[in-house]
Amino acid sequence: MEHFVTSNPKICYLCRIKSYRPAMKKRLLTLIIALFGVLSVQAQIWIGGSANATLGKELKTFSIAPDVGYCIPNTPFSIACAVEYAGTLQNGEDYCHSVTISPYFRYDICEIGERFSLFVDLVSDFDALEFSSFDIGLCPGISFDLTDHWSAEFYIGFLGYEWEQVADDEVERCFVLDFKTVAPSFGIYYNF
Repeated sequence: MEHFVTSNPKICYLCRIKSYRPAMKKRLLTLIIALFGVLSVQAQIWIGGSANATLGKELKTFSIAPDVGYCIPNTPFSIACAVEYAGTLQNGEDYCHSVTISPYFRYDICEIGERFSLFVDLVSDFDALEFSSFDIGLCPGISFDLTDHWSAEFYIGFLGYEWEQVADDEVERCFVLDFKTVAPSFGIYYNF
């Protein structure tokens, strides 16, 4: 390929595109092979999440938390990660938001009948924007298979350790036992 100097940026850009075509073809081929590899692990991957909202007179909150997981073959274990975006509006004026990343490790305890199963997640949550909070603990739950691919999950509590920075120099640490029987967390999942 000849190199020449020009002041026209379109010509220089087109020359660079032509020189990158073989590399782009290799990357596209690698991406296609990886995609077929991911699709070949059917029945081992799930996607889903949850959405929550609370509308009070002075306090309004919402959250959306998509997640993706992978069932480890021939074991009762899974690994997954959720990313939650939450917003809070107080008195119609003060709005704050957070992004929480929640990797977790799931152990399927047992199946009850054909459609129900009990599980417990070892969860770690941390604030991705400011790192002002962190927790780790166990979340028990129950899963209900709606169809062969769709399932609903209910979390009913949390047992663990929480760390939160409440002021510049003040940190709050505590052990938590919280069973949310009044408002359990709920999510819908699709299993490939």
